[in-house]
Amino acid sequence: MDARSCMIVDLDRLGDKRMFITEQVASIKRNENGHWSVRFITSSKIFQYNKARLRYYSKAEQIDLGRKGLYIGLRHIVDVTELLRFSDTQHTFYRITYTNGYTECLSGSDVYITRTPIDEIGGSTWDYLCKLASETGLLVEDGENILSKQYDLVDVYRDHVPLAQYLGAKTTLYTYRLPDLVCYPFGCNASQKKAVEAALTHQVSIIQGPPGTGKTQTILNIIANLLLSNKTVLVVSNNNSAVENVAEKLHKEGLGFLIAQLGSAERKVAFTKQQVACYPNMKEWKLDAPLALKKNAKESLLAVTQGFEDQIRMAQLKAERQALTTEQYYNEMLQEEPSDEYGWLCTKHSAKLIRLLNLCKIKQERNERPSLLFRIKWSYLLDRRCFSLLKGSLSQVTSKLECAYYHARLSEIDQELQIIARHLQSVDLTQRTHILTNSSLEILKNAVALRYKESTREIFSIADIKTKSEQFLKEYPIVLSTTYSAKSCISKDMIFDYMIMDEASQVDITTGALALSCATNAVIVGDDKQLPNIVSREECLLLEAMQRSYHIDDCYNVATHSFLQSCAKVFRNIPITLLREHYRCHPKIIEFCNQRFYGGELIPMTTDAGEQRVLQIVRTVPGNHARGHFNQREIDVIAQEVMPQYAGLGSVGIITPYRLQANAINLSLKKDIASTVHKYQGRECDTIIMSMVDNCPTEFSDDANLLNVAISRAKKHLCIVMTGNELPKESILAQLTAYIRYNNFSIEDSKLHSIFDILYEQYTAERLNYQAKHQPISEHLSEQLCYDVLLEAIQESGRKNISVVCQYPLSKLIADWSLLNAQERSFAKSPLAHVDFLVYNSLTKKPIFTIEVDGWHFHKESIVQQSRDELKDQILAKYDLAPHRLSTTDTVTKETLKKLLEI
Repeated sequence: MDARSCMIVDLDRLGDKRMFITEQVASIKRNENGHWSVRFITSSKIFQYNKARLRYYSKAEQIDLGRKGLYIGLRHIVDVTELLRFSDTQHTFYRITYTNGYTECLSGSDVYITRTPIDEIGGSTWDYLCKLASETGLLVEDGENILSKQYDLVDVYRDHVPLAQYLGAKTTLYTYRLPDLVCYPFGCNASQKKAVEAALTHQVSIIQGPPGTGKTQTILNIIANLLLSNKTVLVVSNNNSAVENVAEKLHKEGLGFLIAQLGSAERKVAFTKQQVACYPNMKEWKLDAPLALKKNAKESLLAVTQGFEDQIRMAQLKAERQALTTEQYYNEMLQEEPSDEYGWLCTKHSAKLIRLLNLCKIKQERNERPSLLFRIKWSYLLDRRCFSLLKGSLSQVTSKLECAYYHARLSEIDQELQIIARHLQSVDLTQRTHILTNSSLEILKNAVALRYKESTREIFSIADIKTKSEQFLKEYPIVLSTTYSAKSCISKDMIFDYMIMDEASQVDITTGALALSCATNAVIVGDDKQLPNIVSREECLLLEAMQRSYHIDDCYNVATHSFLQSCAKVFRNIPITLLREHYRCHPKIIEFCNQRFYGGELIPMTTDAGEQRVLQIVRTVPGNHARGHFNQREIDVIAQEVMPQYAGLGSVGIITPYRLQANAINLSLKKDIASTVHKYQGRECDTIIMSMVDNCPTEFSDDANLLNVAISRAKKHLCIVMTGNELPKESILAQLTAYIRYNNFSIEDSKLHSIFDILYEQYTAERLNYQAKHQPISEHLSEQLCYDVLLEAIQESGRKNISVVCQYPLSKLIADWSLLNAQERSFAKSPLAHVDFLVYNSLTKKPIFTIEVDGWHFHKESIVQQSRDELKDQILAKYDLAPHRLSTTDTVTKETLKKLLEI
């Protein structure tokens, strides 16, 4: 049969090269039974084939590649003279004729023909990136632009890499079925497991890895599962230290022989020199009963997965307990008399106490006494002793209920912690995790040992790496490189199965986009709350001008977006996994970062054992001690006062925003201990001392990303050495100072108390829930509406750590009573005196502003109420909290309230 005009395929051999039998057939025709009658060249005998087994294609479709690309697996095929396609509704097959005359037939699943080149898909965006590469790329001695040269290596016909969708291709990113067995040879937790599964089932995924959450561990587990699937992987980062960390961990497990550390010309030379012509001894890696071990790994994974929920709940309860204990301390400081007589209240459920507290406050506002029926009801619901308790002063009752709430909730937390601890002990989570890790590692090593059975190993020259890329990647399936050099690691006609980019927040868009052309799948790892790639003011102006000239969407703006941020905006429907469990810092240290930068999403897995000097502030005497980026006063304080305190307490590092200050500190202490924040990213010490230098925080030294990195380097102790001058209230440094003082129980000279937000968040929820179930009076209805709109306004405003509680007592708010006259003092101490809404900073516990909602008839027609409103306004004004009054007749919108938040 003429193989150019027809194709005969034996489906019983599907997946085997022998399924293509066209040239072996002398004749083929359909018989009266509907079967194929076939006579082969080698025999005169007629064979009968069921039509379900044999496919006979009599029409060939000639494919004109033109500006299309032909790919077999990961390889771009360029030496083709003819491409024929044979297909029906179920199957597609190709016949390829090469320039040297050789022909081969392939299944459609092995062949990919592109549709639109990426330079056409990207249009002006691609032109913009190429222009950026030529304008901003690093120049070598001969004037050659390295980045621009890398862009020249991009295969623009390859439209099935993530770069195509990044540039705007409308095709949907691939999704895959999760492997039957996912291994975790480097350990895992709930978030890491989720991130690994997302990476294995999506063409593109993002992993947000805050400090101390194990992103390297997650990367290693992804690599391990790719090795099990015989996939190749390129691991890149903006600097060599990040990829070397991956290499170090793999070498430690004996898997280093699978790694090729390439990238720069020097690293390629170093790699070729260290090659050996044999494999390590893997005899002990081979398993006698791999199926039993896989079953064991599956069972262990199931067990630890169930334990993760308990583990996370335990960490959350411990964090809540710490916050409650701190707030309880401040609450008890305000109590005028002990409440031991009603200690029985502390044994009751906290939810019931909040419910009763709400009802008592409502009765106070309405000037009602608890009725006999009310007292009898609560004697039944809570305790018979409520009958006499509710006979007393409601102001004393509410005070006792508040105190009891802390004791009750702490007791509930302790009980739940005990239950969880017993459950974790019963499932033996630690042992199960150990079994999962070890069995996963054994499964991985067994697969590697079975794959590399030969006694000798091919040695590759630098030229071979590109000319024999397929063979090279079979020997070295893990390639490490800087992002900048990623495209030149192997042949430009080859790509990897996966590209994993670490520290993506430090990678610029131009370089990052280049990496997306290197593999079929991409995993982008980083943390957009850490330090980005540095762009100078002059560069920023140039880059923004280029963006405007090409009319590029802002998500590609190199001046304002890291590659991580750009990907998060461009790839709108991909999984973004936040690694939540934090293992590095003391809970008090990481909790500031957690609340200020991560919206409370992190779960500290470290333990607070009541250690001393976890958080410390050392303020110099007020004055202008900084001279540019140098502050001798802070250096003296560090050398004479601070360093001696931490002697013998483990490793110590000193961080400062400025290189000049770091050099001066090292000179003064006669050792290399200080560095800039940028140099410390990725490092950690038991104690971190921060020298802030500036007389007043600047846009640079008070930068959120910079301070997040600096603070999260400290494992056990954090000491801030800073100016004694007054700090701007909205500065992060001022918030950090307030946070440390609050958690250290420092008594500061302040007009206002810290906000009891744990208690009053519960009270607010109960109050609004009560109003929703009962027929409200008009102003209460408006309060509930205002609260809902206010929450939406806060969320949309983008302001960090802003919260709101309702019906907050003036007596709990005011610390300095000397500002008030007798009438004002009497009013403010009244149990009826409160603010309708208190907007505050949940991190520093400081009030920001107050809102009063006025029922029109009640407030406008009541002279008594008007005088109370005026007195309340007068009092709050003395503490810079003059209320914003909203009438129930006003139209309250998110925009109205967002304007208040901007003040």
